[in-house]
Amino acid sequence: MALRDQPYLPLFVQDYLTDEKLNSCEPATQGVFIKIMCIFHKCDPYGGILLKQKDKQNSSNILNFANKLANLLPFSLHVIIPALEELIDEKVLTLEGDFLFQKRMVKDNKTSISRAESGKKGCESTQFAKAKSKAKSKAKSKAKSEQNREYEYEYENEYEIKEKEGTGRKNKFIPPTIDQVIDYCNERQNNVDPVRWINFYTAKNWMIGKNKMKDWKAAVRTWENNNINISENGKQQSSVNGKQSNSGVSPEYKADILKRLLAD
Repeated sequence: MALRDQPYLPLFVQDYLTDEKLNSCEPATQGVFIKIMCIFHKCDPYGGILLKQKDKQNSSNILNFANKLANLLPFSLHVIIPALEELIDEKVLTLEGDFLFQKRMVKDNKTSISRAESGKKGCESTQFAKAKSKAKSKAKSKAKSEQNREYEYEYENEYEIKEKEGTGRKNKFIPPTIDQVIDYCNERQNNVDPVRWINFYTAKNWMIGKNKMKDWKAAVRTWENNNINISENGKQQSSVNGKQSNSGVSPEYKADILKRLLAD
């Protein structure tokens, strides 16, 4: 921000009081100088005043500046003209062509503008760095999120595959039908009573001890090996309702077994 936009005049009091060049000037000149500084503070460029073409009424620029300042200051020309001459002679003010200025004010304004631009660039750089960091963090977070989703997807697929493989390896037990048991006992030529065998394990919910039955044929063979159908007197039970119960089970025997199952 230019100093002319500030509501105050950056006047260094100590410098003003100890300025030998200014102190060598007449008191009236010093009073005119303070008023001129106030004018310079509101001018553009800051710290001085320019002559326009319409202001050039005389061959002497000091007279031209005196006439211009007379319209801006509460002093008459006979006060302003010798004050300008003295200020310029003592190098308190500088006159270069059409520009009358105070060096300290011009220098301070350039410093202020330079600092403001540096601060703006620093602010923009900081904001850019923050925006870049935020964008980088957001991109990293997005990439991590996508990676997590990929891991979850792979994990779910792997779990589904393992579950399917596990399901394929593990055969679910299905209780046999009476015909299957009869046919197996007939194939084995054993003395196992199919009806008694099915009723027994149906009542036990197809459990062997504390475990679920896995192989019903193995259970049939266990009965066969243990001779569970042998009677208490040690004689083989050879028939059920007059029908053979060992090898060569007849269709009539199968029908008789079905009736007994339905009766139960």
